Amino acid sequence: MGFKDKAYEFLTNPKNVRNSAIIGVFSLIFALVVGIIIAQFDPDGYSIFENYISDLGSLEHTPFPYLWDFGQMICACSMIPAAFYLKKLFFTYSKNEGDTNESSKPRLFLSYLCFISMLIALLGMFMAGLFSEDRTTALNLHLAASYIVFGGLAITSLFFGINIMLYPSPIPRSLGIFMMILPPIACGIFFTTFNKFSEWILMFSIMVWIIPFAIILLKHLNKEIASQNKI
Repeated sequence: MGFKDKAYEFLTNPKNVRNSAIIGVFSLIFALVVGIIIAQFDPDGYSIFENYISDLGSLEHTPFPYLWDFGQMICACSMIPAAFYLKKLFFTYSKNEGDTNESSKPRLFLSYLCFISMLIALLGMFMAGLFSEDRTTALNLHLAASYIVFGGLAITSLFFGINIMLYPSPIPRSLGIFMMILPPIACGIFFTTFNKFSEWILMFSIMVWIIPFAIILLKHLNKEIASQNKI
């Protein structure tokens, strides 16, 4: 087995995917919640109605911006195995459900679209943490990162939603409908207005599908791990 095969096997190993996903989700949620609490000690305070999410990564709005910066970067790196695993899962799940060969190529193509868009979103998330508001540079890299992460997540939501609607998957189709419609619309509003309110609406619309999606994925991973342990 070559290095490439070993690396892919490591990345898609259910235990590694589960552990890294837990670290990623916990890091982001912890950094967001605790970051908002810490930001209250800033002289100007912090409010989701008056501040951008990115303000959590600036010394002008919080005494400790590095928590949000590192939370994003840790989450982005930790979710890479999940991207590889989901590509594999969404393509092979239909075969286990008796899917026909005629749908294999479109299914594979759609799985790759989900995979690529998720990697783009993770790249944007890492960039948003690395190039925070205080380190945006003359090229305004933080703004570019914001567009990449939010646009990437909205497109990921759309592609996964289409996949869920067209082919068998462990995700309920009711959630797939939401993923196809709400996040892309919220993203379009955010890109045309780029104001605080639309940014938080987009954030919440993404979290609404990511949380149940992650819970279902963890349940599926635990079942797969349990079946491997029996062998």
